[in-house]
Amino acid sequence: MIMKLLAEIVDILVFAIVKIKEIVRALAAILMELLDRGYRKFMEIDISEKLIVVTTIPAFLAVVLSVAQYYIFESYFYINNPLAVYMIGIVLVMLASVFFNGGVKCAVRVLVNGYYLGWIIYLPLAGELTKANPYSLRVGYYMNIAVPILYIVASLYSYFFARE
Repeated sequence: MIMKLLAEIVDILVFAIVKIKEIVRALAAILMELLDRGYRKFMEIDISEKLIVVTTIPAFLAVVLSVAQYYIFESYFYINNPLAVYMIGIVLVMLASVFFNGGVKCAVRVLVNGYYLGWIIYLPLAGELTKANPYSLRVGYYMNIAVPILYIVASLYSYFFARE
């Protein structure tokens, strides 16, 4: 009786493991197909659009890195980017716009990045980045300035020099 129960439990476990392996293989196949499609699309687009896609890497760093630090209680505290969620949105807009053409695409890209750039410069000038005083800006802040500038330059280059 106990042996039959153990045999059934082992059979159920083996069946579950086999099904889990099948699911993992199916998900891996889907992921590989998506990566292959993305790579093929990346190879098809113009060099200026490739620059926009590659600028996603420093944009990720701009979101993750801290923008300021202040010293209190004998240690440093770091301030994250309060506009990080907007940078994520900008990255999505920039990546999605690769699939479109025309002057509207360039205008949207430049306006969205210009608006973000204005706010990221305004925050420390207005004293809204932190109420701690004194504080120092970190490399993440400068990345948040450089990324929209790179996006704007690449967008303008794409529109004026690399049009189809």
